[in-house]
Amino acid sequence: MILRRLCVQHFRCFRSPVDLQGLGTGIHVIHAPNETGKSSLILAVARALFDRHSTKDREMNLLRPWQTKLSPRVKLEFETGGKRYRLEKAFLDDASSVLDEWTGSRFERLAESQEADALLRGFLVSSVPGNGVTKVGNWGLARLLWLNQSEERYDLPGLDTPLKARLLETVGVAALSNEEQSLLKAMEGAYRQFFTPKTGKLVTGSDLDREGARMRELREEAARLTQRLAEIEQLASESMDLGQKQLSLAEERRTYEQRLASLQERIAEEEKLEQQAALREKDVERQRKEWQALDQKQRELLALQQKVVQQEDLLARNEPALQEAQGLVRRAEDGAREARERHKAQQGEVELAEQRVERGRLLEDARASLAEQRKLDGLVKQGTRVETAVENARRKTAALKALPDAEVKRAEEVQRKLNQALDRLDAQGVEVSFTAESPQRIEWEAQGHTTPHKLTREEQKVFSGVRAGALRIKGVGEVRVRTAAEEIGKLEAEVEKHRKDLARRLHEHGVDDVVGLRAEWASQQVVLQELSKYEEARSQFLEDNKVESVEVLKEQQREQARKTGALSAQLNLSREELQTHPFPELKALTEELKARRQEVKARDKAREEVEGALRKAEQHLKVVTQGRSSAQAAAQALGLELKTQLNTLGLSLEGLGAEVERAEAELSRLENMVRGLRAQLPRLEARATVERKKLQDTLERIGDEEKKNQEKRIRAQALLEQAAADGLYSRLCEAEEKLALAEAAYQRLETRARAAESLRTMSQAWQDQVNQTFLAPIEQELHSRLAYIRGGGRLEQLLLDAEFSEARLQTAGGPWPLEGFSWGMREQTLFALRLALGELLAKKGPRPEPQLVVLDDALVNTDAARHQRALEVIESAGDTLQILILTAFPERYRTLRGVKEFDLRALAQASSPSS
Repeated sequence: MILRRLCVQHFRCFRSPVDLQGLGTGIHVIHAPNETGKSSLILAVARALFDRHSTKDREMNLLRPWQTKLSPRVKLEFETGGKRYRLEKAFLDDASSVLDEWTGSRFERLAESQEADALLRGFLVSSVPGNGVTKVGNWGLARLLWLNQSEERYDLPGLDTPLKARLLETVGVAALSNEEQSLLKAMEGAYRQFFTPKTGKLVTGSDLDREGARMRELREEAARLTQRLAEIEQLASESMDLGQKQLSLAEERRTYEQRLASLQERIAEEEKLEQQAALREKDVERQRKEWQALDQKQRELLALQQKVVQQEDLLARNEPALQEAQGLVRRAEDGAREARERHKAQQGEVELAEQRVERGRLLEDARASLAEQRKLDGLVKQGTRVETAVENARRKTAALKALPDAEVKRAEEVQRKLNQALDRLDAQGVEVSFTAESPQRIEWEAQGHTTPHKLTREEQKVFSGVRAGALRIKGVGEVRVRTAAEEIGKLEAEVEKHRKDLARRLHEHGVDDVVGLRAEWASQQVVLQELSKYEEARSQFLEDNKVESVEVLKEQQREQARKTGALSAQLNLSREELQTHPFPELKALTEELKARRQEVKARDKAREEVEGALRKAEQHLKVVTQGRSSAQAAAQALGLELKTQLNTLGLSLEGLGAEVERAEAELSRLENMVRGLRAQLPRLEARATVERKKLQDTLERIGDEEKKNQEKRIRAQALLEQAAADGLYSRLCEAEEKLALAEAAYQRLETRARAAESLRTMSQAWQDQVNQTFLAPIEQELHSRLAYIRGGGRLEQLLLDAEFSEARLQTAGGPWPLEGFSWGMREQTLFALRLALGELLAKKGPRPEPQLVVLDDALVNTDAARHQRALEVIESAGDTLQILILTAFPERYRTLRGVKEFDLRALAQASSPSS
């Protein structure tokens, strides 16, 4: 199917009618900025072709123009099946559907309402829609050929049964009959009763699954009952063993209780010895602390006495050093006073030398200022001369009448064209021509023989007013003859035109010919070059002196004069006296000042050395004095502290030593008593308390084991009683009988399932072979276009499944899903698929016809090189398809040949009431 005309009104942004006419096979580019209705235009075509006119759901109501109650209207003219139709469809409030057929001279009514909607779906192999607007999955051939901006843009267009049958028919594969399809459906249904189609796993909840679950439950029940019966028999044996074990544990407990009672007397004797030893150990610890305190005090007092002696020795040694330090301080003070006086006198000489240098520097600056002023005077005179020359040249230039070089070249070009026209006119003068005489008789000559022919009146009319003619002799050739009158007239007119143009140009500049015009231009160039020379000299002069203009130079001259006057005023000299004043040698004065400063530095250094020696001597005296005072104070403080501590103790150092010896002897006696008591006790592991603890732990373990043994015995007896009440033997027999019946039923169902699986496997093998025959030409057409778009070096083959639900690229690592590749690769693949399917439907099969392919911004993620190759693919497909390209970037498609362009925004504005 291809569109011939499309008119949309009251549809989304198209409130006024927008009409696209002149559509046909070939490439059509519909362009407009974003959000101006490109995608809405294609949506309007889809709604008209696939939706019931009576649809009124929310999505259909959203097609109304914003904030209006207008009903969407679409009018289509299209061709399909070799016939032409016109469709007029309105939705919502004024819903209607009218389909007309072209009868050769006019459109006549074919169908209305629901019948018209059904016929439209049949044209495009569209399936019956559900409730609401028709989804993309029900768009029939448009689902295969349109690449629009929908959510399924990057998904493969899956095939339903009618679409697949149409493609099978196109590629020459016979479609299945209804009986064959019913048989396949029955086999598929039988298989689906037992297995899932994708995974091949057992269907949850199927008869086979339920019987298998029931059989497993019965097996588990029989195994559980068998296990429980074995456990009951084991419990009976264990119950008897537990009774024997309980008796042996009671006998063992009585034996340990008797041994525990016999240990009480030994425990009492050992506890008495432990108490006596603990009391003596406390006495030992108290005596040890007393001895340690006396010994520590004795050590501290002896150390304090030693410190007193050391401080008194230090005080005696510091006296001579103090007297020597006082003598050094007196001598250093005398030397410092003398150094300060010599340094002050030298500083006065430096100040006088600085004054002489400063005046010499001022004289030097004044001399340099005078030289700079003389230089500026000369430059100002030179600049004034150059400026005057430039002004004179400008006045000469202003008096000239402007004659551009382009004007001279145009005059020369007119002269050249005039000469060429005259030459052509002269050449026409020698061209062979003829003037028709009375056209009553014609003759021709061939191989020296003349043949006349007399014309009839009707033939004479043919030659009336003829200016050119040709004689054609079949099998020989053709002779042409013409007059030159018309060409000569044109040449004469051209000569006159060029002559007038040249005369006008020469007259404007007051010259006689082009040579004079060129001479006038040359004289002007001389004056302009002179002006350029003077301006260049002025620029060079200003650039050499780094100023912007002569006025700036004059300002510098005045500034330098003021600077020279200021310097002469500082020196108290006039300018005339300054020019003749003797200038001292600044270098000599500077050297003298330098020598004086060096002498000051030497004096300053000597003064600092003497003052440093004085500070050092004073510091030494201070240190010696502080050391003497510190030693004296420390000796007094330490002696006082020693005396105070001895008075506190009420002992002398000798008496304190005797107390330490007495405390040490008492400590030794008490330790001997403790060792004697400990020797009377047995070893720790042989004591009665340790053995009692072991017996108590053993009795506790025996009691726990008796308790656990009794609990096990009671539980075993209870289980035995319950098993007797449940009738385990009869239940086990019943479960085994049910299990045998369930296994037989499961075996029957499993045999049916395997048979269904085998039939499906054979039918799928046959269908795969059919699908391969069906897919091979489609994949070949698709791969050839995709490989060309991608360019060299990328040869992966695209693999489709029979329902177009999955696509994979055969890479070096194996098949890889198309979803794993980039957005650009995916859109190029789906673009190539649309064109391949469109050309197959347009060229092959029992009923080929041109198809409509819609590309709504189909290559937005494609680079420039691949985009250009994609355009070449579009060009080759434009001969057999109708391709509608909707884009916001028309410049990307300008290289396409034979394109029809539609500016959608301009069409919408032209149809609006305001325009």
